[in-house]
Amino acid sequence: MHDEMPQEETLKEIVIQELSKEIPEELVRDITSSYEAILIEYRKGCWEETLWKAGKFAENTYRILAFQLSGNIEKEAPSFNEIRDKLEKTPREKLPESIRVLVPRITSSLIYDLRSKRAAVHVKEINPDYIDASLVVSACSWVLAEFVRLYHISESEKIIEIINELMQRKVPFIEIHEGKPFVTKALDCQSEILLLLLNYPTGLSRKQLGITLGKHYSQPAITLALQALEEARQILKINENYEISGPGETRINALLSKLV
Repeated sequence: MHDEMPQEETLKEIVIQELSKEIPEELVRDITSSYEAILIEYRKGCWEETLWKAGKFAENTYRILAFQLSGNIEKEAPSFNEIRDKLEKTPREKLPESIRVLVPRITSSLIYDLRSKRAAVHVKEINPDYIDASLVVSACSWVLAEFVRLYHISESEKIIEIINELMQRKVPFIEIHEGKPFVTKALDCQSEILLLLLNYPTGLSRKQLGITLGKHYSQPAITLALQALEEARQILKINENYEISGPGETRINALLSKLV
């Protein structure tokens, strides 16, 4: 068992390399930079800022779609409706269905439309911006992964790894410094454990959790928190690692939706 924490690799330059043969590098750099900006705001827990940054991602997506139609690089965001209509009228043999239909529709409805604050009624203490931001991040990840799937240059095995990395759930208030996670918001020991395990689907060992949380909680306090979470069936231990369960995800998501 290694004591090092699982590392989160920055995919920006890898994605640029994969896409730049089929899509102008200028457009690829713009969309990956806007994607990176979304993740920064989401990981800070800035839900509204996440939605606003997603608007730029949507515009850059449509610039790529416009390039697929005309071969020209648009400096500004084109008309979404015009590009969408032209794509849907494009013969199937000229462009993949996801470029003609899925990417433009998902970008418009799940990303750009949520950029503006919807007139949602706040139910009790649940913040709809968190729900919207989580949906937007997933949609942006899907769009970027779809571009990689269609226009990659590497072998399939590497591309599968890149797509899996892009589609891995993004967790707010977790930053990675020199390969080690850091919880940026002071919660409580149990909540911070759940947050860390949400970020690592394959789990973390007791030693790894102790290293991360040991600066703010005593080791006995961490042990007691783990025992309480196990008893509540919100985490489970598989081999040497603790993993989050469905009830654990429900609890931490409910907490995140209350944070602004």
